[in-house]
Amino acid sequence: MKEDLTATVLLSGGQDSFVCLLWARERYARVEAVTVAYGQRHALETFYATRVAQRFVIPHRLLDLGGLMREMAPSALLDDGDLSGAHPLSAELPASFVPNRNGLLLTLAANHAYSLGEPRLELVIGACQTDYSGYPDCRDVYLKSKAVELSLGLDRPVSIHAPLMWKTKAEIFSMAEAAGELDALISETLTCYAGDEALHAWGRGCGACPACQLRMKGWNAFSETRRLPANP
Repeated sequence: MKEDLTATVLLSGGQDSFVCLLWARERYARVEAVTVAYGQRHALETFYATRVAQRFVIPHRLLDLGGLMREMAPSALLDDGDLSGAHPLSAELPASFVPNRNGLLLTLAANHAYSLGEPRLELVIGACQTDYSGYPDCRDVYLKSKAVELSLGLDRPVSIHAPLMWKTKAEIFSMAEAAGELDALISETLTCYAGDEALHAWGRGCGACPACQLRMKGWNAFSETRRLPANP
């Protein structure tokens, strides 16, 4: 039975947030989506997020931060830097790391959920510690701490759900298949850092950036069990 509450999904237009939306639709009476434009290399993420929200006919809030995050800290995801290297402020993190991105996005999602007047705020994010790219704000311990912080700041119970936290990319493809939305996942989402919309068996992307490589690897693992076309 679905909870009589509204789930607010952080919808990026990529594979993970798409599956999180499917997860939320199965569990909540109402689902809304929040997408944040924060200066990514390309604007296609917001286009795909909008299209996904329209596909499932859910309310969609688009927030534009302009160049705020670019002004706060460097990241190859926000400029023309080399995505394959290390972050300029920490050799232990990938160049695509955007400092505290999830913290800011969750705060914005919580503010949106708060405006709905719900007695409990249910936030859903596609963070994944199993296949994650080394981002510290994708960790389970961070999200649990963030939920406490938001609950205190808003004086209202806040839950942060990360249904993909312990899932591999192969298992995420399986979740979409189980929901009957595998074809849509492949053709209607974009995770590529370069914003390349070329369509492959595993989805849209350039096939070379770290995000595409991770998605391709997950598809190949998934296809081995399903006898689907692997990436050449």
